[in-house]
Amino acid sequence: MADPIQELEHSHAELSTLVLELAEVLRLARGGRVPTAVERSTFLICLGSLRDALLQHFATEEEGLFPFVRDELPDRRNAVDELEASHDTICGALLRLSYLATHVDDAFRTQLPTVLSVFERFQKAYAMHSQDEIELFRMLGLSLTIERRKKLAELLRGL
Repeated sequence: MADPIQELEHSHAELSTLVLELAEVLRLARGGRVPTAVERSTFLICLGSLRDALLQHFATEEEGLFPFVRDELPDRRNAVDELEASHDTICGALLRLSYLATHVDDAFRTQLPTVLSVFERFQKAYAMHSQDEIELFRMLGLSLTIERRKKLAELLRGL
């Protein structure tokens, strides 16, 4: 049996890698250099991959992990509620960033301040969420018995 907590942590690490790739393209733009066509294309591909991976990760949490924690560890209900609310904040910023990057002609030239601002909001919300989630995973790793891990793994496998 694969450990469900480790699997969730691994998927979160992959998400963070995608966020860092996006940040690198925008770091160049912050320095005053307009990203090249290849960099913009890489940004759009990475943004799409991040969107899809985040939606899958959030669905797994909201449909499996969070109900499990609410049922099995009711004292962690507030922490789960806060994580769930932060999903909406993160998705909203990501949706806005996706719109700018794909629907505004040459967003990196004409809308760069807005792109940077939205990405900063996204990155800040994502970083705060990540820290809170790491703490939840740590707590689950320390407190879940083998039986509860099996129950969680089964629940997540069904999604």
